[in-house]
Parts: sequence; structure tokens; C-alpha cells
Amino acid sequence: MNVLAVESSTKACSVCLKLGDKVYVEFEMAPQRHANLMLPMVEKVLNQSGVTPDHIHALAFSEGPGAFTGIRIAAGVTQGLALGWEKPVLSVSTLEALAWQAYKETHQTEWLACLDARMKEIYVQSCHIEAGQLMSTQAQLLSQEQLLETLKNSAIKNGVGDIDTEYPDVVSVFETWQSAYPSAEAIADITQQRLGQAKMLDEEIPLPVYLRNDVADKPAAMK
Repeated sequence: MNVLAVESSTKACSVCLKLGDKVYVEFEMAPQRHANLMLPMVEKVLNQSGVTPDHIHALAFSEGPGAFTGIRIAAGVTQGLALGWEKPVLSVSTLEALAWQAYKETHQTEWLACLDARMKEIYVQSCHIEAGQLMSTQAQLLSQEQLLETLKNSAIKNGVGDIDTEYPDVVSVFETWQSAYPSAEAIADITQQRLGQAKMLDEEIPLPVYLRNDVADKPAAMK
């Protein structure tokens, strides 16, 4: 099944078109340029593949957690294309994408995905792969102290994410650590696993996942 996926929840911006086993990817580290890059990237992968939107079965985007503006861009672009092309949509956790990337790199099946949430907090999600299918617990927003305490009682020894610089004490706890940013290719892979869950926008509109209630407000200690 053919999937077009977009991802812009971190500094990275990417688009992936999967036509069965064939993959066309545009990826760029582009802080604050996601809005300018996303649609041209979509056009590039379509041109590279030589297909039209008629050949695409579903669209997907990374729902978050992640950067507030980036998540909104991915959701907005996907919803706009879905309306114009009359395609079903599926949203996938940014953290699940990280775990899937790490699994493909190492073949280790248990991962804790971590993203820097700023404001001295970390987005985390426990994921595992069984029979080639990714499954996960609910994503959480934790302080470094809360995460370190959680890891004391966790059997998961593999971590992946972008927290290397800001949280070296957390990274050092893992036996295996993969430094990574989420990519649209992982979003497309997971969408192919869950294609039956994709919905037309008149049935259900997938929404961004922020985890933090007041996304525009900083804690008092940070002001």
C-alpha cells in the first residue's frame, strides 16, 4: 500500500513517499523553516517517483509530542492535502517513529524514546516490536528526576532520541543509546502497519498531541 508521510516535530523536516517497498525521502535539518519546506518536499517526492496523488492510498503525519509550531504545520499540511486529494489520514506518535528507526538500525525490540521537551522536561514513550509490529504505552512528560527514577525500575535498557546534550545523566543509564531525530520514513512504515486505522476527514480529524496543557506558557521559574 502506498503512503505519503510528513514529519516536522523537531529541528528536522522530512517527507516520505512509500510505494510498496520503494521509498522516496526528502530530509533536512531546518529549524524554523518547516512551513517553507514541507510542500516543496511533497512535490519533490512525487516528481521523483513519477506518480500522481491517485496512486496514494493514505496520508500520515507525526502527531507529536514535539515542537508546537512544527506539529501544527505537519497536521495542517496533511489535512489540506487529504481534503484536496480525498485521502484517509493517520497520525503517528513522534516517539514511536524514533523507536521504529532504532529497531531498524539495531534489531533490538525494546526501546524508550526520548525527546527534549524544553522547560527542563522530557517526552518519553516505551515501545516494543513484536512480529514486525510496533506497539507502545502512552507518551508521558517527565522531569529528569522523574525519568531517572522510572528507569531504576525499568527492564528497558535501550534508549533513542535527541536528549544527548541536555540530559547526559539520563543517556548514561542506557546500555544502548541511539542519537536520532524522527523521520517521515518511520511514520510511513508504521502507517503501513496500521493502514486499516486511517480515516477520512469527514469521519475523524486526527489532531496534534502536545502533552503540555499550556503550550505557550513557561513555568514561573523559567520566566
